[in-house]
This record gives sequence, structure tokens and C-alpha cells, in this order.
Amino acid sequence: MTTKGRGTRAGTAAALVLALAGTSMEPAAAQQAQGNADDRVEVNAFTPTTVREILAPFGNAVAIADRKTPEGRPFVEASFGQLRVNMFFTACPPNQPDQCQGLYMLAFWPKPAERNPQNLAQAAGDFNRLYEFSKAGVSVAGEPFVARYLISDFGVKRGTLRREVTNFVVLAQRFNQEVVSPPAQ
Repeated sequence: MTTKGRGTRAGTAAALVLALAGTSMEPAAAQQAQGNADDRVEVNAFTPTTVREILAPFGNAVAIADRKTPEGRPFVEASFGQLRVNMFFTACPPNQPDQCQGLYMLAFWPKPAERNPQNLAQAAGDFNRLYEFSKAGVSVAGEPFVARYLISDFGVKRGTLRREVTNFVVLAQRFNQEVVSPPAQ
């Protein structure tokens, strides 16, 4: 499957995520969001369970899988169509893996054969300047990636975290379109 095909499906998934998350800024949508009691539940630590709870309202728009790093640390892989977002638990106190205060979201793509590595790195750098709240780059293996870090040091609402995930999915789709497989010129 080509990267371009992935982008189309990821775009559809991103649109679906936006629709599910209710990102409209209209007053009626804002009132409806305020009425969702689950959105007001406080998240005080990131674990596979809390991430699943954050993602639950996305329903079939996201496939969730529990994974482990080579060192045995758990992480969650959330697939929005063809877009995979790995969610790593960070800032965990020693011997307290259920008290992690950070969540590192990472989306990456296979090395695009049709792209010059220097041009790809430059495009990722340009993307960083446009979207300062995230980090985009190219791994040593030549794989383009985009990442974002969330914290829950003193608690954060589930609804806020859902919006963060939605924003990240949209950002990753934009990265795919602008950096990984931009339209031919």
C-alpha cells in the first residue's frame, strides 16, 4: 500500500474523529460538551486503563491494542484508520507504573522511498516552525514522525485529553499531507 493511500484513509479517520469529538465552537456544541459527565472526570495518572477510557467515546473509529516496548514497558497503540499513534507512559515514579504523569504520543511513517532525505528533514523542520506545540522529525532510520507530550501532574479532565488526542490525530494527518507525501508540484 502506498503512503498516499494511507493519507486518504487517515484523512477520513481524522474527519471522523473530529466529528466524534465535537470540535465545533458553536454555543450549542459547547453546551452539549458541558453536559457530558464523562468529560469532567479527572485523570490523575496515565495507564493503559485511563487511555482506554479516554479513547472509548471514539468507538469503532479507533482500534486499541496493548503493547510492550522491548524493555517490557507497556504502551497503547491506537489506530485511527491507517494512522497508528503509539502512546507511551512517562514520568512514572520508581516502582509505581500506575502513577505515570506523562503521555508521549508518537505517530511515524515508513521511510518514503520517493523523498530525498535532506528535503524530508527540511520539511519536518518547517513543520516544527509552524506547529511549535509538537515535535516533528526524521528518525535515524529515515522514518518521518510527529510527537506530542501531555501531562497530568495535578489532574486533567478526560474531555480535555480527548481533545488533545483529536488535535494530535489532525496534526498527524496534516504532517502526512504536508511532509510525508505532499502533492506533486
